[in-house]
Amino acid sequence: MISSWLSRLIAVLGRRRGRVIAGLVYTFGPGVFTRRFYLEQGRSVRGRLGEGPGILNLSFDVDYPEDVEALGTLCDILAELGLVASFAVIGKWVEKYPREHRLLVDAGHEILNHTYTHPDHDLLHPREPFDSLSFHEQKEQIKRCHEVCADVLGVRPAGFRAPHFGNVTGGNFYGALMEVGYRFSSSVISVDGPEFGLPFAAAHGIWEFPVSCCPRHPFTVLDTWHALRKKRARHSAPGQFAALISEAAALVSGNSGYLNLYLDPRDVVEYAEARRGLERLKPGPGVPSQLTYAQLMDRLAGS
Repeated sequence: MISSWLSRLIAVLGRRRGRVIAGLVYTFGPGVFTRRFYLEQGRSVRGRLGEGPGILNLSFDVDYPEDVEALGTLCDILAELGLVASFAVIGKWVEKYPREHRLLVDAGHEILNHTYTHPDHDLLHPREPFDSLSFHEQKEQIKRCHEVCADVLGVRPAGFRAPHFGNVTGGNFYGALMEVGYRFSSSVISVDGPEFGLPFAAAHGIWEFPVSCCPRHPFTVLDTWHALRKKRARHSAPGQFAALISEAAALVSGNSGYLNLYLDPRDVVEYAEARRGLERLKPGPGVPSQLTYAQLMDRLAGS
């Protein structure tokens, strides 16, 4: 009875989060919320992702020239740790920096479509959110980036990440993805998903892979911006970010669940703590098994 009531409460809080609700959860029970969230994820996941230590997707958004400059070093770090990641790339940057983006393909990493100009980007496409675009304009953004990736990198992405993911409120782009031939997206955060952060079938046959949230701030993405870079960063003390990565990995591993982590390329190069966080994901006991989004998509399609 209590367990069922808590499950419903966690689901409602996730869907209806606001400043007051977030403040109450962060003040009085972020750990309780997060543990219950992953427990319910584990109960929901049985028979879908299989038994074992859970699944990890690791991704990076190549949003700024500083991110592009970091790609070579980041590829070396990932190779050293035995990690393969997914990189959301912007068509304009691929055109301007083809050599750096080809490093990702040569290293065997997955390429995601992140639109052609990243609407609402302060350098490339300011003051026009992706949500505000018409269906035709969203489709054109996706299609042009797809064509650039094919022409410059020799890769035809199967997956997409919306600009400023987590802030998208309309679902029009799922129809655009379907028309361009895409299979999946990673454009919402876990508390906005219908199944406690698990992958789910969205509109038009597109699968959505929600990005995981911070164990201490469960309505905020567990990323390096939140933890390390932004003004008043939440977890900048030595060891904090790495400990949060370990905590999230342990919760997923213990429940055979799903962890979808996002980081910024430049931060892994500039912050030693970000590198320590990645080290906690090195394959081994207590760490979820790593797959690319496409590999997980194939597993879901075959289940």
